[in-house]
Formats: sequence, structure tokens, C-alpha cells
Amino acid sequence: MTGRALLAGLLILAGCSSETPAQQAAARTAKAEAALEECKKSVGLADVPTPTTAVLDDPTTRGQALTPELAGQLRLKVQCRLQLDELLAARQPR
Repeated sequence: MTGRALLAGLLILAGCSSETPAQQAAARTAKAEAALEECKKSVGLADVPTPTTAVLDDPTTRGQALTPELAGQLRLKVQCRLQLDELLAARQPR
């Protein structure tokens, strides 16, 4: 019985966080930025700016010539999609 009480107490303490929602959001954003930067480095795109959307067919660039910058953005959106999605979600206001 004592083991159950101890386990329940630990679960309650683990659920109680002293961080504010703003601190949690900032920590999530920082973690997502670090993950994206690591992905960018691993695929050789460390110098490519972080896209503001994950949309592959971006209306703002539709019809333009495929420059090295646009190609890098497109490649990053494909190869680091999970990390980019997490970063964009973390940046969304709540």
C-alpha cells in the first residue's frame, strides 16, 4: 500500500509544474528551433533561412525562376518537415 501512495505522490508532483504557460511556450519554441537547426545542419542547409510556412506551392513564389535560395527553401521544407511543422506550431499564439 505504501508503494502505491508513493507512486501516486510522485505522479501528482510530476504533473504540477511551476512553469507558467508563457515559459512552457518559450521552452517548446526553443526546443523546436534547436531541432530544426540540427536537421538543417544534417542535410547541409544550415545557411538557408527558416521558412515562415510549410506550404510547398507558395503563391508568393509561384511562377518565379527556381533560384538557389528558393531551391534551398523547398528542400528544407521537404527534408526537415517534421521539425519545421513543430516550430511553426510552437510559434502560433495561443
